[in-house]
Amino acid sequence: MKLRRPSFLKFKLSDQMDREGPGMAQKTPGLPPGTLIHTGEKRADKVVFTAVEYDAESSEILATEDAGECLRFADNAGKVSWIHVTGLHEPEKIERLGKAFKIHPLILEDILNTDCRPKIEEFDKYVFVVTRLLLFDPEKQAIEVQHLSILLLPDSSVLTFLEEPTGAFKPVMERIRTGGGGRIRRFGSDYLLWALLDIVVDHYFHVVDQVEQTIEELEDRFEDDPNSLDAKELYVLKKEVVALHRLLRPMREIATVLNRSDSDLLSTRTQPYFRDLCDHAVHVLEEAETLKDSAASLRDFYLSQASHRMNEIMKVLTCFATIFLPLTFLTGIYGMNFEHMPELHWSWAYPALWVGFLVSAGGLFWYFRKKGWL
Repeated sequence: MKLRRPSFLKFKLSDQMDREGPGMAQKTPGLPPGTLIHTGEKRADKVVFTAVEYDAESSEILATEDAGECLRFADNAGKVSWIHVTGLHEPEKIERLGKAFKIHPLILEDILNTDCRPKIEEFDKYVFVVTRLLLFDPEKQAIEVQHLSILLLPDSSVLTFLEEPTGAFKPVMERIRTGGGGRIRRFGSDYLLWALLDIVVDHYFHVVDQVEQTIEELEDRFEDDPNSLDAKELYVLKKEVVALHRLLRPMREIATVLNRSDSDLLSTRTQPYFRDLCDHAVHVLEEAETLKDSAASLRDFYLSQASHRMNEIMKVLTCFATIFLPLTFLTGIYGMNFEHMPELHWSWAYPALWVGFLVSAGGLFWYFRKKGWL
């Protein structure tokens, strides 16, 4: 991962530095609670609903732009239903889906609010998770961030909401489609919740690995030639690694709550998987903290080297100023306008003065070189 521009982390969420950019919808202050307004950037051309219904024997997958075609999955007759929504810019469709699955308006408001902080909320009827999905784009050499909401419902239903289409969850969907004797078709919706969050954490590891590679390349460049880096580049690196750490940190809390949850929606046989998710979340956060320390250390070392170079330059300049100090002193003496100066009438005075110049300058130069100051 090469640092080709000042910023190698390209955050697309509205809660980043350019949150007031063009195309960003903002919520008007003073609206009643539960008012469904999409806040953020329109990142998809259309809202697409992908409905997946499965059990141990069969599976059905439906992709449509009509929310009404997904309503029949609200009554899944003992099967697990997964409704995956990409695109949040049409609140009326999200509202229609929410009414079919009896989702509280405040939850729908958080789903449409891309500025909503990552969190987990447990209710009697559902478990609600808001987090960030991080994806590394190798072509753009950038990290894209998406607002992700997941709802676990009591009727074996899972609803997920993303800002734009992505292939992050295709492996899970493929495992459901093919079956292959895996657990995902035999286990319930809580296992599907774990599988989705596990994919999110796996992408965290991939992003952290890419950032670590970038830092290692910068360290190699600095080792080969300290002048190949500049302070702005390292400042941006440190700032964005801190932002990355801030994005990863809430997953530890989410995984911990799920691991310790006594919700009826989470069965005992999935607890080992949520415990494993908690371990992975802690692990990736520790790696992010290491990256933050590495970025800070690299910047501090660069500043230390720059200060050292400045001190070396000042030392050389001070040495030369010291060499010319006695010459300036002698010149000042013989530049005085006194009439009775014995040396003025001596024929060898001028050559003797030059000998004094050379001896004093050469002696000081030799002394400084002997000391290693020049």
